[in-house]
Amino acid sequence: MPVRLRGRLSPPEPELNPIERVWQFIKQQFKGEVFLTLDRLRERLNQVLAQITPEQIISLSSYNFILEALFYAASY
Repeated sequence: MPVRLRGRLSPPEPELNPIERVWQFIKQQFKGEVFLTLDRLRERLNQVLAQITPEQIISLSSYNFILEALFYAASY
């Protein structure tokens, strides 16, 4: 007998999942664009990903409270 889960999924919480801010940044690069083929979407995605620098990833995915918690935990 299949198990059914009831309830609602919690909303995304970007502050708890740093990659969410990276995805938001990537999605902003596509704002207003329409792709008629999957190949064209893939080409554009590759262009966007190629332009993102490591510094941008660090900036988008770093949260001071996460870093502080890690440093605090490492001190014990």
